Amino acid sequence: MSTEEIRDPETNKTALDSMNYAATFWTEHFEAVKHTKLTRSALDTQGQVTAFLRSKLTVREALEFSALLRQPKSTPRAEKIAYVDTIMDLLEMHGIRDRLVGYAGGNGLSVEDRKRLTIGVELVAKPSVLIFLDEPTSGLDGQAALNIVRFLKKLAATGQAILVTIHQPSAQLFYEFDTVLLLGRGGRTVYFRDIAHQAATLKSYFSRHNAEYPPGINPAEHMIDVISDRHTNWHQIWLKSPEHEAMLAELDQMVSKAASEPAHTSDDGEFAMPFWDQTVIVTLRLVKAIYRNVGYVNNKFTLHIIMGLFTGFTYWQVSNSVTELQMRMFALFNFIFIARSIIAQLQPLFIEKRNIYDAREKKSRMYSWKAFITGLIISKLPYLVICAVLFFFCFYYTVGFPVDVDKAGAIFFVMLMYEFLYTGIGQFIAGYAPNATTAVLINPLIIFTLVGFCGVLVPYSQITAFWRYWLYWINPFNYLISSLLVFTTFNLQVQCKDNKLAVFNPPDNQTCGQYLAAYLQNPLGFGSNLLNPNATSDCQVCQYKTGSNYLRTVNLNDYYYGWRDAAIVVIYVISSYVLVYLLMKLRTKKSKKIEH
Repeated sequence: MSTEEIRDPETNKTALDSMNYAATFWTEHFEAVKHTKLTRSALDTQGQVTAFLRSKLTVREALEFSALLRQPKSTPRAEKIAYVDTIMDLLEMHGIRDRLVGYAGGNGLSVEDRKRLTIGVELVAKPSVLIFLDEPTSGLDGQAALNIVRFLKKLAATGQAILVTIHQPSAQLFYEFDTVLLLGRGGRTVYFRDIAHQAATLKSYFSRHNAEYPPGINPAEHMIDVISDRHTNWHQIWLKSPEHEAMLAELDQMVSKAASEPAHTSDDGEFAMPFWDQTVIVTLRLVKAIYRNVGYVNNKFTLHIIMGLFTGFTYWQVSNSVTELQMRMFALFNFIFIARSIIAQLQPLFIEKRNIYDAREKKSRMYSWKAFITGLIISKLPYLVICAVLFFFCFYYTVGFPVDVDKAGAIFFVMLMYEFLYTGIGQFIAGYAPNATTAVLINPLIIFTLVGFCGVLVPYSQITAFWRYWLYWINPFNYLISSLLVFTTFNLQVQCKDNKLAVFNPPDNQTCGQYLAAYLQNPLGFGSNLLNPNATSDCQVCQYKTGSNYLRTVNLNDYYYGWRDAAIVVIYVISSYVLVYLLMKLRTKKSKKIEH
């Protein structure tokens, strides 16, 4: 069936402006829909969204994805896959089955192939009653458009009802349709019947009402010219015509027949498949997409290797002198800055996938947004583990940190948690940001605030009081750096170079140890190391005895602080992923309000 559209010059609206209008029309006029208790899977729509296809999937994978998620859960998986083969045969797509979809206007499928795939994605859902197709021939040349309509003709021959909106088709294209619903201004019906061979019935109808069909003219264009005449009320002519009476009688018969039959489709919920199945299928698809995105993966790995080696060799084999205790902290601090580049890389991909979900998959009720977010998170985890391993081995041993298994293992764990943490931060920003540009503007505000108040660039005691008493304590980077410092430095035996020693003479008849006994018991001198306590001259005092003495100056008073702060980092990791769900939920509610 074809529905011709015209635009009202007064309202600037099309008679059939969207498939939603068509769905409403069909439901209102065919009350059999109500009697058969149809679900959304029985009435599928395909809008003009050929650009919104997953670029990293093959044609077959795209079709299987739709079939597995949209056909009822009672249908065996093997049967769903077999039906994909049937549709591929119908649309003659076996020749491109293993080609990547790619991007519109770039590498990948041609415009015609993308149209066929878009239609195929809806067909494999196996709608039991009706398929709506919104302008499936737009953007195609004449031959490609004819091929698409002939594919639909094949499908209709199998018993599938298809409703198509189309703008001014060619005569050859128009003759392929069986029935035409012609709408005039305001969406009022002007004609709704079969058109017969070469549109003979349609031509006869208009000829009876003084609108003779000129030979050699495209009947579609002729109809639009005729009903655009404001002096003739074609809607009233239709209501008084015998064709209208025949249509009502046919509809009444269909309604009576449908009402007498038991419901053949039940509504088991919003989605065809349960949440767990949705999550597994979506996650596997996203894993394939990331694996095939070679540029993204290589850039991610390369950045970790380069940053690890650069930082490692910059602080090559840092010693345990007083001066280089600060270098240890700055070496660890450099690890934080890997987040900015990776976040800038992941957010555009996140937003691209989210936009495709909003434009196509959410409206088709393929799967829940929760399954979408879960898949996005899980699919990145293996790559984050690899990134942590690459950075750790390029950085840790070149800097010269402790090789003890317990220390090295703890550091690797915290670094892995940081990979999860900054990924969660990037994703929850992207989850709510309207576009990639907004996300890029928000990133520096969050990252630089966390970096600036973590206690490294500005020591805790020197942070402005207003920020020190709350922002410092809720800053995840504070706990990240603290845990790394404890595991690498707490048990370190500090050695002082001669130029860093405090040298002085004690009073007469006193040893250095006797003279400094009270000072060394005082909190101010508790961590100092007197190198020659029995000497009576040239007392040598080092500022710190162990790394723990240094760490007490940055609020790290015991070794267990390392595991405590590591646990807090884990809590922040979980919280960041929770925020991805919450902000995506808020955005979903907001988009629903806009749609309504």
